[in-house]
Amino acid sequence: MSEQVNECNSKSNQILFDIIIKEIDEENGFISFDRFMELALYHSKLGYYTKKNKRVGKGGDFITSISIGKCYGTILARYFKSIIEDRFYKEKQIVIVEFGAENGDLALDVMNELKNILNKVLFKKIKYMVVEPFDSKRKDLKLRLQSNRAENYSVVPDLRKEKNLNGFVMGNEVLDAMPFRRVRMKNGKWVELGVGFKRSEGKSFLIEAERNVQCELLSEYVSKISDVAPEGFTTEVNVGLKGFLKNIYLSFSNLSGLFVDYGNIHDELIVSNRLDGTVRGYSGHKYIKDLLKSPGSHDITANVNFDYFQEIAEECGFDIGEPVDQYRFLTNAAKDWLLEIEASEIEGTEKEKIINQFKMLIHPTTMGTSFKFLEFKK
Repeated sequence: MSEQVNECNSKSNQILFDIIIKEIDEENGFISFDRFMELALYHSKLGYYTKKNKRVGKGGDFITSISIGKCYGTILARYFKSIIEDRFYKEKQIVIVEFGAENGDLALDVMNELKNILNKVLFKKIKYMVVEPFDSKRKDLKLRLQSNRAENYSVVPDLRKEKNLNGFVMGNEVLDAMPFRRVRMKNGKWVELGVGFKRSEGKSFLIEAERNVQCELLSEYVSKISDVAPEGFTTEVNVGLKGFLKNIYLSFSNLSGLFVDYGNIHDELIVSNRLDGTVRGYSGHKYIKDLLKSPGSHDITANVNFDYFQEIAEECGFDIGEPVDQYRFLTNAAKDWLLEIEASEIEGTEKEKIINQFKMLIHPTTMGTSFKFLEFKK
């Protein structure tokens, strides 16, 4: 990710590019990589995740467990049911908070299944709360949920006003989409990698830029790996994770949390051949190497550091378990459901469709081992 000419492929991307250039100029030639991601992915009108483009599924840029079909939400509903009946059945209200809801598919799939499998008294206690910070996306989500005659929903910008909640937090591929910093071991010391620019022959270039590590949270992290990081090693650090998890902690009295994502444990990340870390982009189901090219037109992501997540979650006060393969988690949660499907009178083609969805979710060559479930509690 060295020097790259930006050939913006749309008017909106060009406008966003100009905004980024202007901010870099105002910040003395350097913005951190997480700030670049905030603009490229989450600019309120021009960001990759805020524009009305198809991102997920066939015809999009990537697939998720949710986009495969209703199977995923159905199984998660069974998981929620077991915890509701064991832990939350006495509460006056039980919330299910979802981050990163995209178009609301998971919310609909989970609540439709809970309505079928919970008794009416318990189901009436449930409130499904979607957290969406952007106005335009909140409006779209509300319309989608209303058009499907959804019950017991709310769409909120954040959790800051919510206190003493009891229930669940859920996020599917949320952690990998959070903005992160980048650092590299260079000549025996750490440097932070950000984004700068230069102009040549009437064209603007976004370039990889360096500075000394200044962020306290970043300094704390790299100090812990200095003895094992080889020369040239590059990694990503989500310095916003602690604030994110702390806000969740403060909003709940009793919580069962669940984040699902791809990533690695610490030792798997500290390897000498990762000169560019795990950062990468996707567009049209294809790998994007030039991350600084045409900001706003593609996704930017990196592997989640599971050990770092566990450490920060514990610092915030949560009890947290080890990462569990999606294969193992879903197979365990789906036991009763699979028996019901087998014994049901569902037509053969429909039954086959459901089973094929399940196989794709758990198969080791698709999602079964690459995705991990991170459970945490309060």
